[in-house]
Amino acid sequence: MLNNPPRPQGDTTGGPCYRCVFPKPPPADTVTSCGEGGILGPVVGVMGVLQALEAIKVLTSKPPTHSSSSGEEEAVRPTLLIFSAYNSPQFRSVRLRSRRADCAACSSRATITPNSLTSGSLDYIAFCGATAPVNLLPPEHRVSATDFSRLPRDGSNVLIDVRDEVQYAICALRGSVNVPWTGSAESWLEKAGANGLSFDDGRDFYVMCRFGNDSQLAARAALQQLEGAGMAMVKDITGGFQNWRAEVDPSWPDY
Repeated sequence: MLNNPPRPQGDTTGGPCYRCVFPKPPPADTVTSCGEGGILGPVVGVMGVLQALEAIKVLTSKPPTHSSSSGEEEAVRPTLLIFSAYNSPQFRSVRLRSRRADCAACSSRATITPNSLTSGSLDYIAFCGATAPVNLLPPEHRVSATDFSRLPRDGSNVLIDVRDEVQYAICALRGSVNVPWTGSAESWLEKAGANGLSFDDGRDFYVMCRFGNDSQLAARAALQQLEGAGMAMVKDITGGFQNWRAEVDPSWPDY
């Protein structure tokens, strides 16, 4: 947690953290990697130099010596520096409010703590999503795009597409059922039930998304619902439609 002035969680004199400015992460499907979205190398250099400068300032800072007219130490006014290579002007400085009283990361009621992350009580992947590959399921509950493409489509298995409705409308595999991942296992299972899916009806279920992350979360939710039942098979398709395009169908849209 980086803030200016740097203070521990719950200290209202500290500067706002990134989660104060953006309380809710954007949906995972709206976040692209540098490889997909593209990034200008010089932009990285500019921001890297600025961050290095701020680090040096923190390491070499001295106790404040100037005071306000009331004799009390003058508080640091937090600002956010924004750099956009194509804007004019390229640099903008925005005044920020103080820490949010209900911030999930730096307030006295913080839910994102080192303990919550290490103990497993908080699923941070579900909280803010990810586009980089993650591994949440054991190998027996994962299948490659190639192996899935060889399965019979005779009704003995069901493909669940957990992308949002917009992406599903762009391209979808025939016969798939669209149940968008909601970020909550409980609400997603409710939506699956509303779509007529029952994971203990004897069929095999395969879950797929764009990159293979949300599909793992959804498959895990279904497996946890069936824990101890031992009746249905639920598997994630590794790498999602990204691997489907690479392994099975090169004509699949690369959106």
